Amino acid sequence: MPLLEVKDLTYVYSPGTPYEKTAMKDVSLSIEEGDVIGVIGHTGSGKSTLVQHLNGLLKPTSGTVMLNGRDIWAEPKKIRDIRFQVGLVFQYPEHQLFEETVAKDIAFGPKNMGLSEDQITVRVSRAARFVGLRQELMDKSPFELSGGEKRRAAIAGVMAMEPRVLILDEPTAGLDPKGRDMILEQITAYQEETGATVLLVSHSMEDVARTTKKVLVMSGGAVAMFAPTEEVFSRAEELTGIGLSIPAVTRVFLTLKQRGVDLGDGVYTVEQARDRLLPLLKKGGDAHAQ
Repeated sequence: MPLLEVKDLTYVYSPGTPYEKTAMKDVSLSIEEGDVIGVIGHTGSGKSTLVQHLNGLLKPTSGTVMLNGRDIWAEPKKIRDIRFQVGLVFQYPEHQLFEETVAKDIAFGPKNMGLSEDQITVRVSRAARFVGLRQELMDKSPFELSGGEKRRAAIAGVMAMEPRVLILDEPTAGLDPKGRDMILEQITAYQEETGATVLLVSHSMEDVARTTKKVLVMSGGAVAMFAPTEEVFSRAEELTGIGLSIPAVTRVFLTLKQRGVDLGDGVYTVEQARDRLLPLLKKGGDAHAQ
């Protein structure tokens, strides 16, 4: 049984008004426990609308969202409990920091879950470790932190609830390359240690390529593709046809192939390109030495 299942999901903004707009129509998909999924699509494709349905921030106009085989809206009064199991980190989450200290901000979610002080302390410490926040920062005001540290503190606040599903909407937006790499590495480490299901919403094909195992492509409020990362990025013409790009390194390898230099398919990260090219360079060097 899938951990999360969306069945025939349709959502209409402002129904019955002059501003009525169908954001998603008849979307169906299944997400397994432990999946690491990239969610991509151009602006207005429906990706943000979709993920806000997964934890009940939006209620379907029609269709259902199932968590562990149960409609999350079966008991509307318990929708808050769903949000503890499916955590959503919004874009620029540091704008939502508000407590006196970093520790209190990270503790906010666990406290609302009704956990004991000891349990909260353990969760705050664990979440801070996941995102690489040093102990000496915990008693500081979150507003004293650097931009990257604020971002990590905000993400830690959702991780501290230990959701079964962690959804991150553009978690690297606005960060410099070092900050971006750090966030992605920490998300990967978190998933590997906890086994949580992770959905990464991103405009960066490189971030998606290096972090995820599957990619969900949204277009026009519908699912255009949902397949392993390698397969999705091998369908370059389809992606560009709906206004999306592919990782730069994939584009280079496809161009080489079109020009008669076939180095194989399935290259969408710099590390994969390195592993593909090094044996050829070594072979060429050996031949030159002879």
